[in-house]
Amino acid sequence: MKARSTLRVAVTLAALAAPSLAATSSAAAATLKGVFKIGSGSYFRMGEPNGSFFANPYSADSNKTYTLITSGSGGGLRTGVVQKAPSPAFDARGDALAGAIIKPTNFTGIRFGLATTSAPSISVSGGHLSGQINGLVAEWNKQVFKQGNKVTGTYSASTRRYVLTWSALIKGGPFNGFTGYWRLQGTFSLA
Repeated sequence: MKARSTLRVAVTLAALAAPSLAATSSAAAATLKGVFKIGSGSYFRMGEPNGSFFANPYSADSNKTYTLITSGSGGGLRTGVVQKAPSPAFDARGDALAGAIIKPTNFTGIRFGLATTSAPSISVSGGHLSGQINGLVAEWNKQVFKQGNKVTGTYSASTRRYVLTWSALIKGGPFNGFTGYWRLQGTFSLA
């Protein structure tokens, strides 16, 4: 009899605890508001439809399929705000002038930059990042390419170091049907 009573108490306590555990785990996801500073090891890669990677002869990396990128004048990718392209968006040569997210970077002899048309939203839960940067655009050679998508990654609350990755199909222009692969890493700074 005593064992049954103990079992009933344990089952009742577990049933009462279950809703609060669910609330705790969902409440643990927090939207990050601030800037993802783009540090060493961040890059853009372009996958060709045949599965190989496009080589950028102007890449600073020894493997020319990696185009290295670093934070621009705005410090990096900001959440909760739109980082618009300037007007005009390009110089006479076709180099992108958008330099807030990344420093305009040489890609095949023409500099590309990044801007956002809608505010990115990224959340952290248990050291895992997830979110949307649907409004991200790459500007290059007087053309604009949508490169936003869902993002995933990792985040350390103690060091504020992060890694974000995503891919996006390129539509239009000379690289139609190619895929952009993105990796941002560095530190996150609260707004």
